[in-house]
Amino acid sequence: MLNRMKSSQATLGETAEMILLTLARAEENQRTLTIGTLADELDVPFASSLQALVKQSLVRVDVGRKLGLTDLGRERALALLRRHRLVERHFTDVLGLDWAQAHEQADQVEHHVSDQTTQSLAEQLGNPATCPHGNLIPSARPMERGTQTSLAECAPATRATIVRINTETPAALRHLATLGLLPNTEIELENCAPFGGPVLVRVGRAHYALGRNLAQRIWVKEIPNLQNSVGKLVQQQTEVDRHG
Repeated sequence: MLNRMKSSQATLGETAEMILLTLARAEENQRTLTIGTLADELDVPFASSLQALVKQSLVRVDVGRKLGLTDLGRERALALLRRHRLVERHFTDVLGLDWAQAHEQADQVEHHVSDQTTQSLAEQLGNPATCPHGNLIPSARPMERGTQTSLAECAPATRATIVRINTETPAALRHLATLGLLPNTEIELENCAPFGGPVLVRVGRAHYALGRNLAQRIWVKEIPNLQNSVGKLVQQQTEVDRHG
């Protein structure tokens, strides 16, 4: 397996690595990309690179032109994702860049960082668990995600804490930072407009409307509603007493 990995790594170009990274991020967010939606994610020609990845058994094309990573492709993609997120951490934690700048710079240099340098970065940074946006840094040791939900899928009146932001657009990252929508921030979802309309959220005393696509890339952990929990327990006990 290791020899096959080294062979694949030696023949991959920047566009091929971008494809693997994009597919890995899609898997991470429980999305399936087609050739068409991959074109929406990338802004460079990729047909020949995709063909090469399929030929090397790193990517498969399923029915409906749906794309998926093979086991070998996933292993390679996670190694790339680890490198990208460690470089981001270096830029924020050591060089003091903001999270949007860190992402832009990581995109430019990640293709030229060796495995040895990646390992040195991890050790220097103390083996961080997440990137600046809260996304897990893949490692040899599996990590527990816990229960996470896309903000767009939460019910109205849900209180939650932002866990991670999974958008690769610097403009979107800057916008979210301006609104204070950062990892570990507590928010409340006030309403979701029908027919794919905006998601209304409260952050402190501020109220914002987020596009549905952006809300889908904000992953949160719901804060248990004590009042509702107590109400459910009382209701359950009443049913037990009634049938006892």
